[in-house]
Amino acid sequence: MLLTDSVNLAHAPSPANDSERLLFRHLFETLVRLDCSGQVRPELATVWSPDPSGRTWTFSLRDGARFPDGSLVTAAQVISGWRDRQTPVQALGIDSAVALDPRRLAVTVRDQSHSAPALFAEPVLAATPPLDATAPATGWIAGPRRPRQPQLEFEVSPDDARDALDRGADLVVTRDPALVQYAASRPEFETVPLPWTRTYVLLQPVGNEPIEGIALSDSARRSLARDAVKGEARPAEPPFWWDTLDLCGTAGKSEISPQPSARVAYPRADPVARGLAERIVALGRSGSPLRAAGLADSEFAAAVRQGDERAYVVPLPRQSRAPCRDPASFPVRASALPLIDTRARAIVRRGSPELTVDWDGTVRVLGEDPSGEDSP
Repeated sequence: MLLTDSVNLAHAPSPANDSERLLFRHLFETLVRLDCSGQVRPELATVWSPDPSGRTWTFSLRDGARFPDGSLVTAAQVISGWRDRQTPVQALGIDSAVALDPRRLAVTVRDQSHSAPALFAEPVLAATPPLDATAPATGWIAGPRRPRQPQLEFEVSPDDARDALDRGADLVVTRDPALVQYAASRPEFETVPLPWTRTYVLLQPVGNEPIEGIALSDSARRSLARDAVKGEARPAEPPFWWDTLDLCGTAGKSEISPQPSARVAYPRADPVARGLAERIVALGRSGSPLRAAGLADSEFAAAVRQGDERAYVVPLPRQSRAPCRDPASFPVRASALPLIDTRARAIVRRGSPELTVDWDGTVRVLGEDPSGEDSP
């Protein structure tokens, strides 16, 4: 499998780009997974059951489950990884977790819910061994061996992906239209459109003067999707999970600067966000001049928390199983204007192992379902 973005194992298990999402989904298992129809299926755990209250769930781990380095996965190690990520784990509504024995753990959730098992497909709950956070991953990464699944190898290569396809790569997930066009011209490949997985919004903190001329019509959104970005895009379509974010109690925690900058900030490494920010600056009618400003990921996250930029172009996932889990996404009281949806394509070599797609659009190689059922 070809990974065209940079990969940093320190981000695991929460990916920062499409390549990390593909890699982490194969390296680090969650207790359960959600298939493309939203059905809960076994993953690291083979069986689970609630107590009479419906709040405490007991999970039994798969016999012989191993980390990518070959060491056995135990209930205590799963819980240890969660403790290392205590804040986002608690934000999911998990109150406590206890190892009952090496293969069983009991997890208590805050609210009784018949959909609780689906919560445990969240990437932040993946089981991870201690990771080397000192350097990004380069070269080849070997995937773990799992039942009835071929041995996987991942190549991290920011170079021309066409060369890697010519060398024999079986799968690449891309948003590059030129690469899709190249693969479409080669009979040994097929390209598969993936679900719409990302929505870009214009975040304007309340208290800042709105950017005039940016009350976008449907036709204006179509123009953005067609002309402002490279790759597959469409006007953003509801429903939007963040419309209920005020219910999480996160709105208004940050103070808004009375004199915001004249910048429309966006994550520098995201070319779609850049195209949108530049077009918004061109469309905006304002008493003060606007400019687009690309910021490194850490700078962008801090800028959103502070709320002192005029506006932000923010990429958000199309779906969220727990909208309150990441208050950093919307840390200030703000209006969120949906702009466009985007999706990637999978380029697959014909005759490669069978693939499936998870609930959030992540591609994975199809292995044995521990329940004995066939995956879709």
